[in-house]
Amino acid sequence: MLHKPTAAPKLSALSRSIARSAAARDADGAFPSEAFAELSTLGLLSNPPIQAEKMRSLLMLLAAVGRGDLNVGRIFEGHVNACWLIASYGTERQREIYTEISQGGGGVFGVWNTDAPADPLRLEGRRLVGSKNFASGVDGLSHAIVTVTEEDGRRMIIVPVANLPVDRSWWRPVGMRASGSHIVDFTDVLVEDDWLLGGPDDYIRQPWFVAGAIRFVAVQVGGMHAVFDATVDHLQSIGRAENPYQAHRLARMGVALESGYLWLSRVAEAWQTAAIDTAPDAPKHHLAAAVNGARLAVETAAMDLLEDAERGIGAAGMIAPHPFERLMRDMRTYLRQPNPDGAAAAFGEAIAAGAWVPSATDDLVPE
Repeated sequence: MLHKPTAAPKLSALSRSIARSAAARDADGAFPSEAFAELSTLGLLSNPPIQAEKMRSLLMLLAAVGRGDLNVGRIFEGHVNACWLIASYGTERQREIYTEISQGGGGVFGVWNTDAPADPLRLEGRRLVGSKNFASGVDGLSHAIVTVTEEDGRRMIIVPVANLPVDRSWWRPVGMRASGSHIVDFTDVLVEDDWLLGGPDDYIRQPWFVAGAIRFVAVQVGGMHAVFDATVDHLQSIGRAENPYQAHRLARMGVALESGYLWLSRVAEAWQTAAIDTAPDAPKHHLAAAVNGARLAVETAAMDLLEDAERGIGAAGMIAPHPFERLMRDMRTYLRQPNPDGAAAAFGEAIAAGAWVPSATDDLVPE
């Protein structure tokens, strides 16, 4: 087929493998165990590329997983985030423990920050009380990093989650059904000393807290790629891909998708620069601004791409089992990430303050 990628064949193969069970997991809402078995076999649970110098590889990996299934991408992104937090703020012993868990037992980790509004998670002495909601992947995770607010700041706690009470009744979403973002009750869990991760407010340490959003942006770009694939496949199958109106739609979709990948590459460079340049604040401000810009750019591009896909495929794509029906629901749901208006405003403020500039270069201009 004309649109089959010629680059990154291993990532494309991973996307196809993950996609095989996506429709079944959408239908039953179960944890995507087949996809995570594949990720475990490839060593991507035990050794994801979380080092700063490998940031571009990580973002392309997250996009490839999201291209296969946004639900898997959502849960895997949480695992990657947990691995990064443990590597960044954990003790040597904690790093050893959780590396062994992910290697030996295929342990999958998550990060749950959102409190149940009526019963927020808190730490009373050594006992947890309260709940987390949007606890994505709970049915397949071994551990989750949860956050509690104390007098000295926001604290992280690594908790085994296999046997905790789970309320699945509220999770009736339009899309992202297999992400299993349920409500988990931690009441009466006794916290052991080696469950405490890092220090106060390490979880929200900047620029990494804001910049970490680039991981879900990468998964979103992968979701865009899946919609692009489905649209091209459909139009080719009915002999309409070369129709001039459809060709215009495909052109716009190609530009939108490639723009997403280019933003990922630029943020990867900014992340690496901020990680190695510890003296000035400028690279860190630039990184936060670049990620906020990427959030805005990818959301806008994804919505435009979905619109062209819907018009291009037409009503046939709204009827299951057409693959676009599921991809559209998942994409529109996963695009609803927290505080998009704040991210856009922060990007504009960074531009006004000179903390972010376009990536033009004057290296080739003669003096």
